[in-house]
Amino acid sequence: MPKMEKNMLKPKKQEIRYFLDKIEKEKLLEIAEKNKTAAFGFLSGISDKFSKDKAEIKLLKIYKRYDPFWHIVAESIVDYERRSKYKVITTKEVRKVRIGETEFKTEEGKKDNELIFDSIDICHERKRKEILIDGALDVKNPVNIKNNVNYAVYLTGESKKIKEVEEIMKNDIIVVPVILKAAFILRSILQDIINPVSADKILDEKIEIEQLILYFKPIYLFEYEHSKKNEKKYVEIDSITGKIKFVKEMEHKKSKEIFTENALFDIGVSALSSLVPGGEATYKLVKTIREERRRKKNKA
Repeated sequence: MPKMEKNMLKPKKQEIRYFLDKIEKEKLLEIAEKNKTAAFGFLSGISDKFSKDKAEIKLLKIYKRYDPFWHIVAESIVDYERRSKYKVITTKEVRKVRIGETEFKTEEGKKDNELIFDSIDICHERKRKEILIDGALDVKNPVNIKNNVNYAVYLTGESKKIKEVEEIMKNDIIVVPVILKAAFILRSILQDIINPVSADKILDEKIEIEQLILYFKPIYLFEYEHSKKNEKKYVEIDSITGKIKFVKEMEHKKSKEIFTENALFDIGVSALSSLVPGGEATYKLVKTIREERRRKKNKA
């Protein structure tokens, strides 16, 4: 692995974490019971109200599911020197200006005298980007990687660190597969934060991945059966936000697939290349920018 890749693609903080329930299971069940009729539709509730033979909506099973989302923060920092010329307008009687121990002559023959002097600008540029995104998305183009602010509400919740996703795949708990890999997201971020600078001398430059965290948020699904309709519906409740959703069938079932940390967090050049056609371009972009800066320096 090239030295630059090691430095550029090593996160300061890399973790897998899962959130603890904020709303207790018993309370979630109460919410589900209050909303079970609505799960089968508004008309179903009305017709049952006036029917002699009341329908029974029976709770069959309670499932727990963990949905993945990524929280990635990266920034590029560059300190550099740049030669510049500055122009200062003086009043017509001024012939010379002394700055420190150096004297500068003004340019005469104009409406206002001009003082032009050379300088070396000490510059600092910093560009930072944060991405919160659903880890189960099947995104084909890095351009479509967008920050989803709706996930920010979870970041204040209590969470626990785990070494492998397998640790939460117990007791029939459903863990939604992580389709969107870190390398794919990171490529999109780096393309946004790495830009050429007009520099004569690079003093310091670095690209930092502040954090690369894969979170799993808890969802409860309450499976109900309608005796008259002979159908099942699910009341889905987020145990952190309390958000309710009605679904006809389970989108995900218990998976036997094991997600290793190495596979989830592989963000090397090889991973960028394999996950995205031309993914190595991100690495080459950094290299090209640095080579261009060196050429400018050598010409000076």
